[in-house]
Amino acid sequence: MAYPSPDQYNDAVQAPHLAFADPVLQAGKLVLNDMGLPQAYGGGFAVTYAVAHGRRKYAVRCFHKEARDLQDRYARIGEALSGGKGGEHFVGFDYQPTGVRVLGKPYPLVKMDWVNGTPLGIWLERNHRRKSALTPLIARLRVLEKHLRMQGVAHGDLQNGNILVQDGTLKLIDYDGMFAPGLVMGDGNEVGHRHFQHPTRKGEHFGPEMDRFSFIVLDLSLRALIKEPGLFRRHANGENILFSAADFLDPASSRVFSDLRAIRSLAKDVEKFAALCTGPLADMPTLEDFVGIVPPPPPKPRPVVSNKSPNQMLLEELQRMPGEALPPELLLDDGEPQGPIFQPPGTVAGAAPQWLVVAGVAAQLLWLGARKGGQAAIEVAARQIETLAQDHLPDTSPTPAALAGKALSSLKQVAGRWFGSNRP
Repeated sequence: MAYPSPDQYNDAVQAPHLAFADPVLQAGKLVLNDMGLPQAYGGGFAVTYAVAHGRRKYAVRCFHKEARDLQDRYARIGEALSGGKGGEHFVGFDYQPTGVRVLGKPYPLVKMDWVNGTPLGIWLERNHRRKSALTPLIARLRVLEKHLRMQGVAHGDLQNGNILVQDGTLKLIDYDGMFAPGLVMGDGNEVGHRHFQHPTRKGEHFGPEMDRFSFIVLDLSLRALIKEPGLFRRHANGENILFSAADFLDPASSRVFSDLRAIRSLAKDVEKFAALCTGPLADMPTLEDFVGIVPPPPPKPRPVVSNKSPNQMLLEELQRMPGEALPPELLLDDGEPQGPIFQPPGTVAGAAPQWLVVAGVAAQLLWLGARKGGQAAIEVAARQIETLAQDHLPDTSPTPAALAGKALSSLKQVAGRWFGSNRP
């Protein structure tokens, strides 16, 4: 079915008593612009006019592009929102299959209650620097998201022009692409404004989850404005808030992504969102989940695992340090110490070389410190080494203090080089 053009509608509605089938609209007065012509608001599928009747005002949507199953779609939406289920977020509407006549032929229209709200884009122009206004707006947006999700409803085209801010509430308009229970999933007739939609959004994604990406765009953009209001002047273009379609396609080279990553409190969410932009739409979380997701830790570099034992590395470290050389009989041909090199406290002086006692205790305590974690454990091990050296080594050259100091220094060097990258 071919529909009239916006210009043809403009000509027809200038005579409301002839153009409209609804008695209220026939008796109404069309709102005109400064040139005396009908004030028309364009859209993807329809052109909207304002008609005043007494103290009431209506938005009249006349379709210039075919939208499949309009009558059934609006019937399902009306059912989904009836009985107060739409909450405060929707306006009353009436689908009229032969509501407007153009060049002698009848065409459908949707008559909606007029909302005296401010479109989100205009509201942000005025309020993007006011944290006291943005903070409650974010809270209301999250309430809206949860309400739609609980009702199994999705708007399909959340954007600056379709969200109105009115007296502390958010109102949605333009229900042409809306999903409601009872409609066939995967059979959408539009894909929404590109600056608020995932790059892969298609008609096949029509269903209750199709607003998830848009809600995340809105929420993250508003939170960024609270932290850095200057972003609005830098990135807003009249149709978006901060992000544009090109940013979703290539977050890595996007200026707005770069600017938002610099906001420390948002950096993790920005990285999560960048991954969602380049990932499959089917994996999109709800806004509630996105805000509450704990980001995965960054991948750790693969540790370079030494094939030498901690005892061997400690002994080699001790050998490299100035002072008394280690007795050669402590090492086998392959450089590995002879057996476990721990000498229990109370060893009779001379029963084992002094280096062996200190190095053995240091190596074992170092291993324990590495397993239990962190610099604090290593410091405890160092103090234990010094105590053992003082208590159980003879006061001859090299003195216990010298041995303990040498062991402690070695301990810290080996800890950073080996145990730090191999902690279980």
